[in-house]
Amino acid sequence: MKHSSRFAAALAFVAALATTLAAQVEMRGVWVARDGLTSRAKIQSTLDQLVAANCNCVCVNVWSRGYTIHPSSVLAAACGVTQDPDPSYVGRDPLAEFVFEAHRRGIEVEAWFEYGFMFGWSGWYAGANGRGPVLNANPSWVAQDNVGNTQVSDGAGGFFTWASHQHPAVRQFLIDLVVEVVRRYDVDGVQFDRCRYPSTSFGYDATTSAAYLAATGNNPPTNVNNAAWKRWRADGLNAFHTSLYNAAKAVRSSVRVTDAPTVWPGSYDNFLQDWPQWVTASSIDLIYPQVYRTTIAQYTTTLDQQLAPVPVPLRSKVAPGIRAITGTPTSEVLGMVAANRARNLPGHVFWYAEGLYDDLPSLQSNYFQTAAAVPGQPAGWRPPMVVVEENAPSTTFTPGFLPTSLAGSSGGTARMTLPASGSNEQVVYTLSAPSAGLWTLCTTVPNASGLATGAPFEFVHAGGTTVLAVDESTAAPSGWRELATFWLPAGTTTLTVRGRSGQAVVADAVGLLVSRLPGGAIGTFGSGMVGTAGVLGASMYGRAGLGGVLQAQLHRAVPGSLVAMGLGFQGTALPLFGGTLVVVPAVLVPGIADALGTFTTPVGIPWTASLLGTGLWAQALAFDAAGPEGVVLSNGVAATIQ
Repeated sequence: MKHSSRFAAALAFVAALATTLAAQVEMRGVWVARDGLTSRAKIQSTLDQLVAANCNCVCVNVWSRGYTIHPSSVLAAACGVTQDPDPSYVGRDPLAEFVFEAHRRGIEVEAWFEYGFMFGWSGWYAGANGRGPVLNANPSWVAQDNVGNTQVSDGAGGFFTWASHQHPAVRQFLIDLVVEVVRRYDVDGVQFDRCRYPSTSFGYDATTSAAYLAATGNNPPTNVNNAAWKRWRADGLNAFHTSLYNAAKAVRSSVRVTDAPTVWPGSYDNFLQDWPQWVTASSIDLIYPQVYRTTIAQYTTTLDQQLAPVPVPLRSKVAPGIRAITGTPTSEVLGMVAANRARNLPGHVFWYAEGLYDDLPSLQSNYFQTAAAVPGQPAGWRPPMVVVEENAPSTTFTPGFLPTSLAGSSGGTARMTLPASGSNEQVVYTLSAPSAGLWTLCTTVPNASGLATGAPFEFVHAGGTTVLAVDESTAAPSGWRELATFWLPAGTTTLTVRGRSGQAVVADAVGLLVSRLPGGAIGTFGSGMVGTAGVLGASMYGRAGLGGVLQAQLHRAVPGSLVAMGLGFQGTALPLFGGTLVVVPAVLVPGIADALGTFTTPVGIPWTASLLGTGLWAQALAFDAAGPEGVVLSNGVAATIQ
């Protein structure tokens, strides 16, 4: 009996170990709705709770009630409105804030287009007819049912208005919204929702009717559930989903495309949403069917219905949605997670953050004991920010940077100069980039008054040395902040925070955050000439990728002197002004060196595929009496557009 007991115990241990190891790659996603974006503090609080429970992905709302929550050029082009008018969002970019705060904690982000083809709600800044700004500006886009109705009840006395699923302009608008986010934001995925009809009675607008007539030679049948008519509309949605998938992947192949459909078979029978076809047609990477049930028994029955139409090899794409709001006890939520694991599914997505907080401790202690990677991602895809404190052993400082305690300081301490101090006072950080690529330099700014409006942050990187004037005053945001993005080789580099005469400069924690947006390498060549303020240097930073922005900078010029930045597409080696011209300038951008002796000019890279592989070169000159001919030249710097 003893041997049997030991054997059974060993088997139980092995089984538990296998479950733990298997859980190291698991989707642990959470939906965050618009109420989770009302302030930066709210975003931080939500993410702090999720990362503590080892959740690894957040689906954050970006398209809701007929508006984008973030500023959108696509929305503005369609209706003249740039952003949701909710005062909580105006003047902010909640998506940019969320992406930064999530990524610095190591959490992935999917931009969730919640409203999909539903373009307006009568209860939210919907205009005189309740349709919302996009449909008011484009009335031919409005969907219609078989009796000419355009309104869908919201169940509370109001109504939703849907857009025509077959209208080419509607489809392009939605695809453009998705593409805009993939281009502009470092999101890990995009999730489209409500890729369905409101009911089988819709599809009788003029555009859809004409398309059906052209395709079949018949007008839409009066029977809204006619089998061929249902199939044709569902196939149209399938084609749209493929177009959206391909458009997102064409911009950035690494971005994950997901969806959260209603449950099968009602998804097709009632809403013409044939999502199993998206899985088999490879127009989706992961799918989150909304298996929203309140008991384990109901959940498992519905879950198995979802898996039935999906071939076994493709079930690795199915991460069910779990209802985690009032009415679903924590014990049932835990049982639903167990049911997903028992079926070897890749994970779970919880609806939604505001209802999940009470469940997080039990989830963390029972199932999410250790961190897990998101399925399909390379190891270390979204690591937490590399942070170095001002009091770290590797950080050095001069005596003029005095230790201080300021509200909002990282770790409760920082170092600060007196206004009488000058640039000879410095704090030097050693930062490490684990891999070559784009990294964003970040810093914490305490919540204190009287701090510098232009603290000099001097960063050494592959594209030269860049000087950033960081506004630490109370007019700027406190807490963690992104400064600029740089291309770095793997290894260590330095950031020097200098004192500035007349200003109180603070040096607090700094960090490097990986960026997964595409961007080519940047490097320097040649050497600069010695001027009055030292060797004139040129640098280039930012993102050398389609749709990106590069910044070309010169530094160590005489403050207030005339300067110019030469930009071109090829190098050379010609004697000039006692130095060497190393760039054939296609354009010369003039300017005046600022108080820190710098001048910076932006270079926007258009979204033109033919530019891939192109080199952009830069070299600076400055008028300076120390030069042989009253002019000094900098080194050269070049970026390759990727």
